[in-house]
Amino acid sequence: MLVHVPDHFSTKLNFNFKKLPASVTDRATLTWSVLGFILGSIMLWLGAFELFSFLKAEKSQEQSFLLVEIFAFIVILIALGLIIYSVFSFIRYKKFFFDGKEFQMTYQPAVGIKHQFKEPLANYMGVRLRVLFIQSGIFNRNRYIIDLYHKDNNKIVPLYISTNGKNIRKIWESYARFFKMPALSVSDRGLVQRECEDLDKSLKQLAAAGRLPFIASGLFPAPDSLDVTEKKDFVLIAPKGIFWDTFSTLFLFIAIAASFVLLAGGVYLTIIGTSFPIRYWIFGAVALVAVIYFALRLFISNILILRKDGISVCETLFGAETKENKIDADKIENIELSYNPTIGRYDLTIISDEKTVTFGSRLPVSDLLWLKDFVIRKLIGN
Repeated sequence: MLVHVPDHFSTKLNFNFKKLPASVTDRATLTWSVLGFILGSIMLWLGAFELFSFLKAEKSQEQSFLLVEIFAFIVILIALGLIIYSVFSFIRYKKFFFDGKEFQMTYQPAVGIKHQFKEPLANYMGVRLRVLFIQSGIFNRNRYIIDLYHKDNNKIVPLYISTNGKNIRKIWESYARFFKMPALSVSDRGLVQRECEDLDKSLKQLAAAGRLPFIASGLFPAPDSLDVTEKKDFVLIAPKGIFWDTFSTLFLFIAIAASFVLLAGGVYLTIIGTSFPIRYWIFGAVALVAVIYFALRLFISNILILRKDGISVCETLFGAETKENKIDADKIENIELSYNPTIGRYDLTIISDEKTVTFGSRLPVSDLLWLKDFVIRKLIGN
């Protein structure tokens, strides 16, 4: 048995089964490996140049440049690490071969022995769709992964990997139909299974066929965090109050920091009696925009509107609608809670083949569970 290795190495992969036998190689992108190697080489040269230059200067002037030497040494270590990682990331790979009945897998680690094994298609549980959230500082993006799911992580077969979620559900469903297997997704209930014959059915159709999972009776009152207003033609659901979280603190900090930098710069230039240069005014304008933008972000909220013909999530600022995202009722195939590890919270996810909208990422999970059942009952007419 292999020690568990990552399920995939690629950021872009498409296992094409139009012609059998078929094969695909899962490895890091050559472009990024080359760029990493070039960047590491440049950093290595700069670090070595600075180190030897200051060592020479130290001998001639009989002075210590210890801090500079340490910094240059750190740069050299980072450069070596980047070079080694770039080379190793391209050397290692997984190769998958499918003849219509079984998969043959080859795993080549960066260092070590190549492993090969086979696994019959019948041993796989279904076609799984999952989303990985990749964070770089305060920015993040989604990586959409479709794979053939196996209880043994080493035998999972990646089918499709992309950072572009366009038509991802249609691609997922097409793989499930090809293999005649259930479509699997990850939600608050764990791994959720939808049979192949139900893939194109909306929640309304599943409810009519008695195929929906358990839904709460609706006897429980709305949680304190939600304001639910039921009218004749629609139901409006809005979070109560202003929710404060890590991102709210970040927005406020950026606004305050930008204001402080702008003010401090103006005071300093006034004290030394220097006229304000054009670059200061440009920086001031950018800082002012940042202050306004991040301050306004604190007051943006979302409202969920349920109508007979569809569900909308509206973004509002001081009560005025700024954006609406709507899904037609007959196209909604699932409503579930999805976990976002970037912010460590769940949100209500409303899903169709064409799009996905989310709501309530700042609400407690228990309140989102009530909301999910409430929305499903309204959608199916209960």
